[in-house]
Amino acid sequence: MSYDCTCDYDAPTFYNSSMRKARKQHKCYECSGAILKGETYEYVSGLWDGRLDDFKTCSNCVDLRTWVKNNVPCVCWAHGNLHDDLRETVREASWRAGEEARGLQFGFLRRMVAIDKFNKRVSSNNRTSE
Repeated sequence: MSYDCTCDYDAPTFYNSSMRKARKQHKCYECSGAILKGETYEYVSGLWDGRLDDFKTCSNCVDLRTWVKNNVPCVCWAHGNLHDDLRETVREASWRAGEEARGLQFGFLRRMVAIDKFNKRVSSNNRTSE
């Protein structure tokens, strides 16, 4: 059985993605959490509607995106809206698949809570070390 996946947005003219190791602290474009020095993150650059842009995504958000992609046949998302797009994708898949996808929303929410807890822990550690 094939699944037709059509996303409702214009693809960038070019898109480069690579995993990097942070040489300094950055901010994740998706969750606004810190990407600490030494951590791995995704760096993306591309051209959208004639505008160059780049994005840094923490490994936790990359892992969340990968997990959803591994569990849902069609995932459409945009930089800066990853969590909302994935939440909607999981909600839709759970509605369509019913009993077959019973644990999908739980798995997604569990990962979202882990991202929030990690970001709060890092944020509180940064405040106490200042």
